[in-house]
Amino acid sequence: MYLANHNPARAVAPLDELELRDTPGGRIIISDGARRVYLRSVASSSLRFTVGGAAGRHTILNITEDNRLIERVYFQVEAVTRIDDEGGEFAELLDTAYLTMIGDAEMGQVRWNGRVYHFFVRWLRDHVHTLKGMKYFHSRLRDGIDLFRESQRADGMIWDNVYPREPTRHWDDRFSAGDFIQVSEDGTVEFKRIPVEADVEYLFVEGLYFTWKATGDDLWMQHSLDAAVRALDYCVTSPLRWSAAHGLIKRGYTIDTWDFQAEDDATVSGDPMRIDAEKTRFGIMFGDNTGYIAACRSLAEMLELAERGGEAERFRQRAGEMQSRLNEVSWDGQFFIHHVPEQYGLVRDLGVDEDAQLSLSNAYSLNRGIGQEQAAAIIRAYQALRNQLPEGAPGEWYTIYPPFERGYGGHNSTWQYMNGGVTPIVAGELARGALAHGFERYGVDVLRRVAALANANGGRIDAVYTGAYPASPATRFSPLDISARANIDTKGEGAEGVPGWTGEGENDLHELPGGDQTFAGVPFSLPDPATNGRRAALGLRRAPGYAAEITLEIGATAAAVYLLHTVSATKAGGVGGTITLHYADGATHTEYIVRGVNVSGWWYPEAPQQHGPRSIALAWQGRNASCRNIGLLAYGLNNPRPQQPIERISLRAADDGAFWAVCGITLADQPPAFPADPVSFGIPDNWAAAAVTYGLIEGLAGVVDEATAFNSAQIAPRWLAAEIDSALVTVAYPASGGYVAYRYEHDRAGRQIVLTVTGSGERVSCRLLLPAYAQHVTVAVGGGGELASHLSLIEQSRYAEFELALLGAAVVTVGY
Repeated sequence: MYLANHNPARAVAPLDELELRDTPGGRIIISDGARRVYLRSVASSSLRFTVGGAAGRHTILNITEDNRLIERVYFQVEAVTRIDDEGGEFAELLDTAYLTMIGDAEMGQVRWNGRVYHFFVRWLRDHVHTLKGMKYFHSRLRDGIDLFRESQRADGMIWDNVYPREPTRHWDDRFSAGDFIQVSEDGTVEFKRIPVEADVEYLFVEGLYFTWKATGDDLWMQHSLDAAVRALDYCVTSPLRWSAAHGLIKRGYTIDTWDFQAEDDATVSGDPMRIDAEKTRFGIMFGDNTGYIAACRSLAEMLELAERGGEAERFRQRAGEMQSRLNEVSWDGQFFIHHVPEQYGLVRDLGVDEDAQLSLSNAYSLNRGIGQEQAAAIIRAYQALRNQLPEGAPGEWYTIYPPFERGYGGHNSTWQYMNGGVTPIVAGELARGALAHGFERYGVDVLRRVAALANANGGRIDAVYTGAYPASPATRFSPLDISARANIDTKGEGAEGVPGWTGEGENDLHELPGGDQTFAGVPFSLPDPATNGRRAALGLRRAPGYAAEITLEIGATAAAVYLLHTVSATKAGGVGGTITLHYADGATHTEYIVRGVNVSGWWYPEAPQQHGPRSIALAWQGRNASCRNIGLLAYGLNNPRPQQPIERISLRAADDGAFWAVCGITLADQPPAFPADPVSFGIPDNWAAAAVTYGLIEGLAGVVDEATAFNSAQIAPRWLAAEIDSALVTVAYPASGGYVAYRYEHDRAGRQIVLTVTGSGERVSCRLLLPAYAQHVTVAVGGGGELASHLSLIEQSRYAEFELALLGAAVVTVGY
């Protein structure tokens, strides 16, 4: 007796079709990894069967009629999270999300109190949001929650992050007041809480809930319940967290759920991250509250299982009361208002109508148990935004829109990061919410556009993209003719009286064209060595043949001075020289030319990352005999005195022998503004990839755990919305071995869908998306028996709903 189409060296997947051959007679019994029998059959020369049931070692027994064993065969079944859809586009997106999640450098570990804890990100919030996707691929999940449970402050507060002890004690100065920093006894680790943050406690409970469901570990969950209760109670008792005026969670004025306050608000406490119970101008950020309300309900579910019904009811009641108050305070009929001040009538001067801002937590709230009417309104708000996107916007999935025009400086320039960046975090949550709330085609469209963005940016899901590219003012450029002062050749050998590029032979820029050229959108006039006595660039170096200083007469005003240049013989951070603007009134302005800041070497040139509109860009690329990738950067010096005429510009070599070559100089009447990088910054990519995974698995594939370890699950395949007629889906928890798998096959001409389902659990509830014209439904199982079913409607979407008991693989045919 043997399996004809099975390689014993490889595991079998759920729903694989196997063929058993050469059974000598008697009966066949096949059992799963939990020793549950899922097939009984009379032995024959060939028996084909579908693999189902719990993963692990499956057993085939060939027995006689009087139950004597004739032969035994084993095969291993492994359930791995995967999507195999017709055409493969969503299989590719899931692979991209997975590779982004595991490739993020934030994953790591810490040793504290004698134990090594593993986490996806050092910040609890980021860890929990990443857990949303990684729970389907990773087995070690308890550590991250254990770490923050065991370190919980006595009053119930949960720490934000954990890092090796910072030697400068910078955070001690900022967070010691209020005890928002704690150092381990051995002095190697520090826990910090960003004081303004008001979401950490509910995220701890959310992380506990996700981990419990993935592991199925009831005892571990129950061990964590007291910490969860203390955490949520802390939020409603601390004067820093609870708004007595509104009966809701409060915080300082941050952008949605982030950790820095507006500049005017930060002056109250002297720090954008600190708060003061008496002075801070608090308000209600709705996302803290929708998250807290959802956490109360999750905690109630866990308490109920632990037979703590009285406490469970207390948290359910709290959730209901807070939801009612939140709707009164923050809901405007279309979406939740970003921030409602406690101080009635308070108006901030931030250059935007704050009540009209659509912020990130609206997408999160779609999946936190709000009602269908509110969910539909939020989704329509995003659809409306999509139809009026600003120039260059990659999508409507903004951290906040419109962004603040002022009040958030530094790394929060307009259209970047949390101030108008576009993030797949919102896209993933929005897709999941749209797919679950009757906007299936829109949810699919969101996922497809995320996939296109990932493919256009290196095949990974970046956490934030630049949110728009507003049109720049028309700029008048004035290229300078530097040929009279040029003193070096761009070719290695040079000429009589003219040094070669650097004296390094063919390691030169001989491919650089001369004459009028435009690089990175800036016109330059480059000396042509063929007609200028081989003098092609300004070479500054304290060495024979080069110039220690070169001065150019200007006599004009300029808002920007662009340099096409490069350096060598200096390391990153080293000074290549200085440029000085001499004004007509006798004043001067000097800037250092620093490698890695405003210039690079010509080998493998790369513009330093800048947030928002950039002052430096990769301008020209070529090759030479020593390197296949050489080039020049263009740097735009922002003139601090654009109205004052510049008499002359002096270029001066560094004192240490560094080589600085300037190949072109151009003046401009507008400040420098190279287009922003398409990829923004500031959030771990694994968080964004996890949100997309969540949208794929729970939204499009429609697999939702209704118990723990998929003992009871819902499957709601929505492939119809993607015009996909066949898909094979497996969703697994490596931490417990629990999984659900199904094969979806849609016969449009025959008006039927065949669904083959298996899993490690006992039952599944099915919600199958049907064409809009479906008026009735029949569900036949196995050999033709009919299942009880009914049609349901959400918005304009029709679903066939029915229940299935799981034992092996169940096949149902849904006619409509």
